[in-house]
Order: sequence, then structure tokens, then C-alpha cells
Amino acid sequence: MALAFGLLTALPASAAYEDPVIAFPDATSVFYSPFSGPATVTFTFDTDTNDATFELRLRRVGGKTIRTKEVFIDPDTMASPREVTFPWPALSVGSAKTYQVAVYRGGNLQGSPESFQVLPPLVSITGAKPNPFLPWIDDDIKDETRISYALEAPSDPTIVRVFAADSHGKCCGPLVFEQDDGSQPAGVHQYEWNGRTQESGGSLLPKGDYFVKIRAEDASSLVGVSKPFKVAIARTYRAVKTKTKPARDYHHRSAATPIVIGGDCLVGVDAGNLRILCQGARVSAFWRWGLGPSQRIERASFVLDTQAGSCPKSIRRSGHTKHESSFTVHEDLAGASGDCRIVTAKITYSYQQAS
Repeated sequence: MALAFGLLTALPASAAYEDPVIAFPDATSVFYSPFSGPATVTFTFDTDTNDATFELRLRRVGGKTIRTKEVFIDPDTMASPREVTFPWPALSVGSAKTYQVAVYRGGNLQGSPESFQVLPPLVSITGAKPNPFLPWIDDDIKDETRISYALEAPSDPTIVRVFAADSHGKCCGPLVFEQDDGSQPAGVHQYEWNGRTQESGGSLLPKGDYFVKIRAEDASSLVGVSKPFKVAIARTYRAVKTKTKPARDYHHRSAATPIVIGGDCLVGVDAGNLRILCQGARVSAFWRWGLGPSQRIERASFVLDTQAGSCPKSIRRSGHTKHESSFTVHEDLAGASGDCRIVTAKITYSYQQAS
């Protein structure tokens, strides 16, 4: 009798917990990338059993654990059955991979693991042009953005959804636009969005960042959702203007750098123009343009005089930084010389233009 009583009292408390049940969304086990679950784990237990801590584990079959989550069950305060969700960072693969979710207690496996397979993305957004786009500016330029996406398999339906940014400027806040793009074959497609809440006649959305997701469904009713792609609605755009100066009004020059022994350069004003004469050496002249903080040089060019033939393209270079342009003569042939006479310095610069 004493032996029997001892065996009964030695039974582990876990005997009052049934094997946990693991399930995946839509009661299926095959998913397209990106897939972040969640798995749902159901714990069933007697009300008079002891509390217990379980560990949920996600791993790739044959690989290391990717994600864990501890779950505390207290039968005194929790009703049975108890459902727990187990999400993980999105899994994205280039070829099919198999993963497992398992439940452990004290290092011991509880019940059987459940497996699922992750496939490459069914739908991927590959770009959006123009981005940002300018629906607030009534000039028929950049009024819509063309969202490009690729399907690995035919899809029906194909749903385009646009979300506002959340309070942190990230994806995803409220749904602001949804449109069925219909049945689409595998391959590359484009969808044009006009920045409104409906395809036609909707309200124009405010300036800011938005996130596009595309939901696709294949012939087997498996669903894939693209990663969010950020597009921006703008009320300003970068306009361009030009500025010119007489080349003689350069701001400063660099020191001459010899390239061959005895090489040197001369820089000076000659007949109202800037003259750079180099033999076996390199030198640069620089122009400052007094641009504002939001302005920037897009490109720089220079007008040479009629003797430009003595300043071949092989020895001259032009360039620019944000606010400064430059002209460089690089003559590296011993016994030869480059004679560059510059009449005009010219830039195209851009700035923010409000609608």
C-alpha cells in the first residue's frame, strides 16, 4: 500500500496537461514569403493542477532555433482551454524551406511538433515611379505613381492596398485605399495610383508617406502578401534654374600639382577671360554660387572661347559639389601644353518649389 501510494504521489503535475495543439493560419501548412505566423498553441488542463511554464520554439527543420517564447499557465486564474499566439519575424526564402513549431516544458518535448513550409514570394513590389509623386500640383506632371509588381504564379484576385503611416512614420497605419486589380497572369505588372481614397472620385490624400501592399491568391487558394513599399505624396517639387558668371570671377584655385618633372600651371585673367595654361601638371579653379540651404547644383558646364581647340576634352574636366563647381586642367604629356581659355561658368541648380 505504501509503495502504491508513493508511486501515485510521484506522478508529475504535467499529467494534468493534455498535449498542446499547434495550428497555423487558415488551417493550412504552406505559406508564401514573407510569413510571420502566428502559430496558435492551445493548452488544455485541469483546474486543480499546478501552474507551469512552457517554451514555444520555432526552428528550421535541420537547423537551429530561430525564435522562442515563454508561456506561463496558471489554472487558478486561467480558463481551459487557453490559446496563445506565437508570432515571429517574417520568414522570406528564395527556395522552399520547412520549419517546425514545438512546445517544451523543462527541456522536454510536449506532444508532437507541427511543420509548415515557406515558399518564395507569390507577389513582390519591385518599384514605384515617380516617387514621390505630385497629385496636389495641377500641371499634369507626376500626377500618378506607377507601382510595379511581379507575380510568381497567376493570381485571382489581386488586391492593391495602401496604408497610411503609423504614429512612428512606419507601416502600417489605417487602410486608405483598396482596389481589385483583377485576375493577373504570372509576370511583371503595373498599377497606377492617383493618390486618392478611391480609384475615381475619391478624396485626395494629404501629403506624406504611404505604404503599398499587394495581396495575391494562386489557383490553390494560397495567399501571398508583398512586403510594404513606401511611396510619398508631395506638395512640393524640385524646380530647376540656371546661373552664369564670367569665368574670371572664380572664387579660388588649387595649387598646381606637377605630373612630370618640371611640370607647372599658370592661372590668370587674359582679355577678360580665365586662362589656364598647364604643361605636365594639374590645377583646378573653383566657383562659389551663393545657393541657399535647400538649393543644390545639379550640373556644371563651361563656355570656352574660339581657341578651344588648344583645350581638348582629353585634358579638361568639370565637376561640382552641392554649392561649388570646378574646372580642372590635367596635362600630363612632357613637352606638350594645354591652353584653356574659359569665357563663362554655368550651372543648373534645383530648389524646392511649393504647389
